[in-house]
Amino acid sequence: MPMKPHAVDASILPLRLIFWGGLLLVIDFHFLQTVNGEGFRFDLFNDAVGALMILVGVCKLRAIDVSDGYRTLMTLVVCVSAFTLLDAVQAHVITRDPWELTPWLQNLLGLAELGAILAFCVAMRGLCGRADLRRAAQSFRTTTLLFILIYLVPLGLFRLAVLAALARQESFNVDLGPAALLLIPVFMIPAIHLFVSTSRMEADARAAPGRIALG
Repeated sequence: MPMKPHAVDASILPLRLIFWGGLLLVIDFHFLQTVNGEGFRFDLFNDAVGALMILVGVCKLRAIDVSDGYRTLMTLVVCVSAFTLLDAVQAHVITRDPWELTPWLQNLLGLAELGAILAFCVAMRGLCGRADLRRAAQSFRTTTLLFILIYLVPLGLFRLAVLAALARQESFNVDLGPAALLLIPVFMIPAIHLFVSTSRMEADARAAPGRIALG
């Protein structure tokens, strides 16, 4: 049985929060203030704010009654988002003696975040399918593919390579220099397509027969 359109309406604002929060995480421009190796990190496009926006968005999405599978996927996304927020907050504090396990935890969290992104896209496809929004479901299918090709595969392999280097007690550094700036537009593609998919989902929901207007 298709979901009622007002239930789909409830997903639009959380998806917007997730988009703009993700944008803050992708764009990185920060300053460091340290004294004797300790201090603070100030991020102009604050990662902690972006992570909080994402956490609020996914929590709201999880509350929508879609299916047991959807709830399981979104629970995973919520848990990973909470850890991402904690990591973003602690990144603002610089210490002379960081915890030795930090590199391990950061890369494991990075892998978990990649898995959460995939789980999120699959959940949104399920939501659109349940709501009988076929065009939006196809759009989220494309978004899923973009996240796999641009985020999951290259970044996943990178994280695994770093973990392997840590296990061998070796260093692993990749310095792209100015060329790294060219990657920013590429990494923006999945986020932009997420915005497109959200817009299509909203438009399809408003055009659905028997739509229930929100108060």
